[in-house]
Amino acid sequence: MARVVALWAGPRNGSTATMYSFAQRSDTRVMDEPLFGHFLAHTGVERPSREDVLNTMPKSRDDVLQSIEPKEEDDVLFLKHMANHIEGLAWHDVDGPKHKHVILTRHPDGVLHSYRQHIAEPTMLDLSYAHQRRIAQLGGDDVIVVTAESLFQEPESTLRALCLSLELPWEPVMMTWRSGGRKEDGVWAKHWYSSLHASTGWQPRTLTNADVPSGLKKLRETCLEHYIALKAKSLNH
Repeated sequence: MARVVALWAGPRNGSTATMYSFAQRSDTRVMDEPLFGHFLAHTGVERPSREDVLNTMPKSRDDVLQSIEPKEEDDVLFLKHMANHIEGLAWHDVDGPKHKHVILTRHPDGVLHSYRQHIAEPTMLDLSYAHQRRIAQLGGDDVIVVTAESLFQEPESTLRALCLSLELPWEPVMMTWRSGGRKEDGVWAKHWYSSLHASTGWQPRTLTNADVPSGLKKLRETCLEHYIALKAKSLNH
């Protein structure tokens, strides 16, 4: 039976770069946000790629769950999810006996600054912190928390620690990839992936934060509470 690694990220956390890393592995197949169609149909939220997603991806619960079933030839299946895509689904829908869950989270001062360039008035639903904390509680010992700060500042050591926790052998090819897109990229790539497509791998850097507008202070404080609780359980806290 294939092992499944489910990454539950928030926006602007480095989740697509992480998917690119795992796509380099000799034992892993990756999928890019396979629950997105169901999430949009279920919540009705707007996204720049909404119509493209709804026209090309499964939308019903049964169809979307069937789409994330490992194939017979899979050894490791890596599912890159946004944590809020669990909306409308039960935990048993996205968990299984061979599943490991990874939460990738980032300080809200960095997320809000970056995300507002695409979505001007983000909500708790958009930012996924509450969903990440709920997943951490539901998944228990099968959940590994990684901070984006650690991943970007020390990519190799963080990815090595993650592979160790997942009981996967380290493969140095995870550190680099070819520039440009991948066949697994979602139809939303043109809206979000331009910087990643210009890159060729991990380059250690410190993520920057920025002041949050006064109108988002309450949202920021709620997100920060969840982030701090998650960070306390992270691999490199």
